[in-house]
Amino acid sequence: MTLPMKYKYRKIISPICLMVIWEIVGRFIWVDPFFFPPPSAMFKELYAMIITGEVFPHIAISITRALSGYILAAVAGLTIGLLVAWSSAVEDIIDPLIELIRPISTFALVPVMFIWFGIGNGSKIAIIFKACFFPIVLNTIAGIKGVDKKLIQAARSLGANGSQLWIKVLIPAALPMIVTGMRISTAMSMLAIVGVEMLAADSGIGFLVIDAQRTFATARMFAGIIVISFLGFSLDRIARIIQNRMLAWHTETSLSGGMV
Repeated sequence: MTLPMKYKYRKIISPICLMVIWEIVGRFIWVDPFFFPPPSAMFKELYAMIITGEVFPHIAISITRALSGYILAAVAGLTIGLLVAWSSAVEDIIDPLIELIRPISTFALVPVMFIWFGIGNGSKIAIIFKACFFPIVLNTIAGIKGVDKKLIQAARSLGANGSQLWIKVLIPAALPMIVTGMRISTAMSMLAIVGVEMLAADSGIGFLVIDAQRTFATARMFAGIIVISFLGFSLDRIARIIQNRMLAWHTETSLSGGMV
């Protein structure tokens, strides 16, 4: 559903207001710019990084790592989620493992991943995989198991066999939940890659930020954070576009009663 132009403009009001307030506080209120550089200084530093081309290799490296881990997590999460929802025997075997590993902090596994996969891209992709896997697998299981039983009974009464039931009823009905899990994981992939690059990397956006912090270049540090924010926002926008295309038949409602 296409929103009127006036509603689209509402979405940029809060970011603009935040930047204006930040600029005023940073310039006209007594705040040490070393700790709280105004947005103008940050964007000036970011502009310099763009002009020199320094930032683009770091972006490309981070995106490649994040996408690699995300794609592996999506394939594994969808496959295992469908298997668990399909068979109670598989659920009895897999579910305890999921619930044992899921509460472990992703970054608590960083030393283990470094031992198993080294300090190169392999360990970073494995960490992203762990961060992205569980939202996808859990939403897939919940989506399939949450399908209205009346839909299943109606399909069976019309003569649908097992494969038809899955293809025509279960997966389409569960798709909003599945796609939501995949969208959540896009944000998780960025959180994970930035964190692990800060811990152990010599490239990537996370490394760029932590390297600026080590040299006390706070404007440069905040410029890197802006890049992270922009990448996360862009990935979420892309995920929303894909979601809207895949779920064109599905409408959401807001609490005010309007369709979104």
